[in-house]
Amino acid sequence: MVFEVFVSHLYKFPVELVAHTHFTKYPNDKERSVRGITTIEQITDPRTHIEYKKRIATCKNVIPPLLRRIQVLDEKALYLEEESWYDRRNRVLTIKSRSLTWTKYADAWEESEFRPCPENPSWTRMQQKGSVHVKSFGVLGRAIEMFVEGFVRRGTLKALQIMEDLMVEKSQTGALS
Repeated sequence: MVFEVFVSHLYKFPVELVAHTHFTKYPNDKERSVRGITTIEQITDPRTHIEYKKRIATCKNVIPPLLRRIQVLDEKALYLEEESWYDRRNRVLTIKSRSLTWTKYADAWEESEFRPCPENPSWTRMQQKGSVHVKSFGVLGRAIEMFVEGFVRRGTLKALQIMEDLMVEKSQTGALS
């Protein structure tokens, strides 16, 4: 069972603001499922000046109580690993994320790229793809996958709106902190 998602979005903001907003958006009051982000590695390549970050997000377990009756799904928190490469010179941010929770039972990942829009370099084009593959649970695996599919679709739209809202706030106040 595999669920895939492909998203293309145009932010009417420059890559620099989009990248800054991405790295500072959580935790916030607009998304209570993300409890915290911990940066575990951050380096800048002295030759290319590409900034690399590895972060772990701690999230609320959003699996419905009915499915959490399956003992392995009843985790207190979910953990996601994010690796990013920010090339300020070429104005490109690449992000790869994957779930660290339930890796024995499911694979979940996404890749995103943010770069200037060819038609307007002051705007940012985001391309994102991702996949969830439930490897076990038999018939229940399909129910889990259907829940995850709906959650990912709603979550993607919500995340895009949060980014838009935060960038509007930052651009109106001139705040980049």
